Amino acid sequence: MRFIFIALFFAINVNAQILKKVFKYSTLYTAYTQTNSIQPPKTFYVTQNSELIETTRRNPADEVKTIGFRKLAFFGYEDKERFYDGTEQNNSINSNIGNVKGLEYLFEYQQGRQQGREFENKQYFIRYLAEWWIAKAELNQNQLIDLNYKSADLRFRLPMTKKLSISMGAIYRTYNKAYGHNPIQKYLEENNWWDLSYNYGHRDEPYEWTNVITEEIGYDYFWYDQNNVLLSNSDLDYRNTVYGNLVNRYNREQLALIGGFADISTVFGFDFYHYRKTFWLHIYGNILPHHKLVEGDERYSYGNFVGGNRWTDYSLGGSFGLRITRTFGLFAELTNQRWWDRELKTIKVGVNIKLWQRILK
Repeated sequence: MRFIFIALFFAINVNAQILKKVFKYSTLYTAYTQTNSIQPPKTFYVTQNSELIETTRRNPADEVKTIGFRKLAFFGYEDKERFYDGTEQNNSINSNIGNVKGLEYLFEYQQGRQQGREFENKQYFIRYLAEWWIAKAELNQNQLIDLNYKSADLRFRLPMTKKLSISMGAIYRTYNKAYGHNPIQKYLEENNWWDLSYNYGHRDEPYEWTNVITEEIGYDYFWYDQNNVLLSNSDLDYRNTVYGNLVNRYNREQLALIGGFADISTVFGFDFYHYRKTFWLHIYGNILPHHKLVEGDERYSYGNFVGGNRWTDYSLGGSFGLRITRTFGLFAELTNQRWWDRELKTIKVGVNIKLWQRILK
């Protein structure tokens, strides 16, 4: 019995040490933000009796609700004292190194609205950085740019100097959309545009019109839905106001029928990190030059769209800061990721002048 208690105590102690390493310095956070959305110019309608009616479509306020759990080591130039609200971007996620070795992770969920459009974003990230290797897994769903993938990344890491390291290996990515393909384009090459409307239950009814001044005679069409509700008074107005929704619906349905894909790609990375309080430079990048489809319909693969398995996906970024004096400094930040035909880019450039210090002196 004594040995059982000793073994149990040892197991509990070991597990406690493991949990301490996993969760030490981690942060649980939630946030809610709301801002005014961009409003369109006012529009009006005038009735036959000269009554003015405003028809402006008002966008509701933009909002984002965020919940997350993270353990990410800050680089020297990042603000360690800030509160998390879900809008910050830690370069540790995009680069191939962290400020410390070991385990880092981020689990973040966002739900919100932008310019009247509802969205749901997810980012789950976990990485282990060792002296000679890197292992990383990621899930990224960004509905604002229609990007959704899962990846697993394993690389050999070679520190060239204390500030520069390179890495190489393979990355496995799964995604549920035929990036690059546009089903409506093929449909319109083989059918008339109005055939799509008929397929969704819309019908047209011709009518004749006469210009009372020039006595010109012409023809156009009323458009009705499947419930005989009038949608539009002309072909042009129908294409401008209604047809686009049918196109989006058709694309969604056809892309859903294609199914998902999986690629294995070679990946090469580099990281340069120099930090001093008066000057810092952090540059990082990942290049994916060669790809092999391992799952999915090859006819709709991205390789078939671009004409081969050699296209370049990449993620690049950097951060620069220079304190010229105690009160004057420059900074710049850049991130640019292009995977398949989706691109996400942020650029920040600025000058900081602390006038209050001069005034106090």
